[in-house]
Amino acid sequence: MHSAILSAILFGMSPVACKVFVGQIPTTLLAGLLYLGSGLGLTWVVLRQPTPFYNVLRSLSRRQWATLVGAIVAGGVAAPLFMAYGILSGTATEVSLLLNFETVATTLLAWMIFHEYIGYQVWIGKILIIGASLLVVITGSDGVHVSIPGLSVLAACILWGIDNNLTRELETLPASLLACMKGWSAGIFNVLLFLILFRSPVTAVQVSRALIIGALSYGASLVLFIHALREIGSARTSTWFAAGPFFGTILSVIVLGERPPGAYWVAAPLMLSGMFFLYRELHRHSHRHESLIHSHPHEHDEHHNHEHGDGANGVKHDHSHEHKPITHSHVHWPDIHHRHIH
Repeated sequence: MHSAILSAILFGMSPVACKVFVGQIPTTLLAGLLYLGSGLGLTWVVLRQPTPFYNVLRSLSRRQWATLVGAIVAGGVAAPLFMAYGILSGTATEVSLLLNFETVATTLLAWMIFHEYIGYQVWIGKILIIGASLLVVITGSDGVHVSIPGLSVLAACILWGIDNNLTRELETLPASLLACMKGWSAGIFNVLLFLILFRSPVTAVQVSRALIIGALSYGASLVLFIHALREIGSARTSTWFAAGPFFGTILSVIVLGERPPGAYWVAAPLMLSGMFFLYRELHRHSHRHESLIHSHPHEHDEHHNHEHGDGANGVKHDHSHEHKPITHSHVHWPDIHHRHIH
């Protein structure tokens, strides 16, 4: 939960940070620089890992490679283009509030495709977020209209919802390596697209600032988000992630002096209700774990009770281990050990 909230805050500040420190630059270049900053910032983390990244990549199956490519294309190539257009053409308040729609897209896909359990309290919160998002998109200072930048942000959220659910399936990849690959792939693609399609002047200061924002708001944020996906599942991670847009909304009012339309102040509490309903949810029932051998970072608990001879019993560590069949009941979320059908 804490990883998801911190990830949300880092990401939620990006629309305001871009407007304050970067200014007006072409959409494709902004998207490329944000992700390229993410890749650059995480490269040193990947190179310091005990297992060389090329050994990790060699161990991926064809299905995992297809999933990885799909996540990169949806979340790293297409989504940033829509998001960058929304940032440059809309207000920071509008963009920040509509980022909550990513939780809806992620939850719906997790439920439809991966059969992730979604309790009624979460559904209530999602319905309220949908209503609030529609209110933001069709409301403006000059009356009722459809906001094209707002629709662009919603499209980015849907693509990130696809990305989130695909990323959840890549459990054997270290979070920093996965985020680094997304950053480099999306960054290079969008920067090359800018060089081919545009000839707009851009200063070195704008480029460097965009790279720094990308390293924090996309790189560090994405690593934290991936950790949360593996711990509490797609639907719950995306709902806690909804804290970020409200942080961005507050910054847009305080830092940029934006004065959102009255309808936005109605939409904001509706969206906050999604987190309230999630906080109240507890999911518990009798379930069975089948025999399983896999590798991932873990601490010893009721699912990891194997012994070590190297003193690793009390700290988080990563190695191949076997789970014996067990049937028990406890409060749980759809993490990598609880993706059973309901």
